Amino acid sequence: MTSNCLLLLPTLNEEEALKALVPEIPSSFRVLVVDGGSTDRTREIAEGAGCLFLQQQFGKGKGCGVRTAMQYFLKGDHEYLAMIDADYTCDPREIDRLIERLGQGYHVVLGSRDPQKQVELLGRFSLFINRLTSGLTTLAYSQDLPDIQSCYWVFTRKAVETIYPGLSACGFDIEYDIVFNSWKEGLKIGYCPVTIRARKGESKFTKYLRLKQIWFGLTYIYRSLVIMAKRALRGGRHEAEHASPRPDK
Repeated sequence: MTSNCLLLLPTLNEEEALKALVPEIPSSFRVLVVDGGSTDRTREIAEGAGCLFLQQQFGKGKGCGVRTAMQYFLKGDHEYLAMIDADYTCDPREIDRLIERLGQGYHVVLGSRDPQKQVELLGRFSLFINRLTSGLTTLAYSQDLPDIQSCYWVFTRKAVETIYPGLSACGFDIEYDIVFNSWKEGLKIGYCPVTIRARKGESKFTKYLRLKQIWFGLTYIYRSLVIMAKRALRGGRHEAEHASPRPDK
C-alpha cells in the first residue's frame, strides 16, 4: 500500500455514488474532491468523510477539475497523483497496482477496462468509439494505449510537473490533452488491466459526448502530426547545416 498518493475524485452531483465509494478508499490515500458545481449533497458527504473539497477553477467541465487538482497537487509534497471517476464505476482498491506499474519506468499509467464489461455496462456504441479513438491514438503516438477513455489514471510528480503547464482542455477531452502533452514532452505511458462496475446515479455522458470523442481524438492527433512535421523539418535543416562540404573537384 502506498501512503504518498493524492487521489482525485472529480464530481458533479455524485451524492449517491460518493456514499458507496468513499468507504472503499484505502486509508493510505489522501482524497481530494474537486467539484464542478454540485447542487446535491456531494460536498456534505465528501467533507463528512474527511475528504479535502475544492471548487474547480478555470471553468466548467471535467478537464477544469483535473487541472485544478494538478495545481493543488503541485503545491504539496505527494509523490503520486491518482484519478478515478467518482461515479462508483472504478474500484479504488486497484489503484496500488497502477502505482506499482509506475515503478517499471513509466511516468503515466492508465487502466485498461475489459471490452466485454464495457459492452455490458456502457453499450456497444461506447466500445466502438473507445476502440476507434484508442487505435488512432496508439498509431499516432507509437505507444500502446488500448483504453484512452479510461477512468483510472496515475501520475508521477515529474509527469504532473511536466504536462500541467501545457494542459488547456476543459471537458471530456482532458484524456487526449494529457496523452498529447505526455507524448510531446517525451514521457512514457503504460497501462494496467482494471475492472469496472455499474455506476450509481445519473450519467452525464450522453451519446453526443461519446460521438464527440472522435472529434477530440482527431483534433489532438492532427496537432501531433503538425509537431512531428515541424520536428522533422528542423531535423532536416540541422543535418543540412552540419553536412560535410563536398571536396572541390
